[in-house]
Amino acid sequence: MSLPDAVTLQFTTPPFAAFFAVLFAGEHWKMLDMIGAVVCLFGVMLIAHPTWLFGAITTGMALTDGVDGEEYSNHDGSESDSMGAITVALLGAAFAGMAYMSVRMIGHDASANVMVLYYSCLSLPVILLGSKGLLGHFNVWGGGASLSMLDWCWMLLTGLTAYGGQYLTNLGLQYETAATGTLATCSQIVFTYLFELLFLHE
Repeated sequence: MSLPDAVTLQFTTPPFAAFFAVLFAGEHWKMLDMIGAVVCLFGVMLIAHPTWLFGAITTGMALTDGVDGEEYSNHDGSESDSMGAITVALLGAAFAGMAYMSVRMIGHDASANVMVLYYSCLSLPVILLGSKGLLGHFNVWGGGASLSMLDWCWMLLTGLTAYGGQYLTNLGLQYETAATGTLATCSQIVFTYLFELLFLHE
């Protein structure tokens, strides 16, 4: 699956979250939230240019694997592989929507910090099992001998910003409905673009 397709499917999370909140938390999905979800998804599609809507984009550039410099082609694979990838992406978006709905149902009964902690604790064994199942070993670290001091700083910054993002998202969902709260997460597209200009100069 291409990156634009994956991005588009990722942002189906707000409708999933709103649906689960209506179904399990008894929230009302307001018409304005519905319109916002449709407009947001439409905007994501215009930005991401998914291949199923705009067709495949060819650049005519050869890609290398970054190790031996060997060229490889980026094929979309068979139709069954493509449908499998779409199914997995939609399941991921649905699980994320369920997680947001769960945070909303917990509400103020638990601190946003506590929910981030439990998320981290449960993610560790899942990562290990996923690494074993997909890579054939439990070495999720991959060794850090080749990392420079700058790489370590970026890793630390990644951890801190990820924690901040998750904490603030949980905090927001304690005060706002799942439909509105998850729609606000779509603003990360704008922030990603700004940070890309600022740090990567792309």
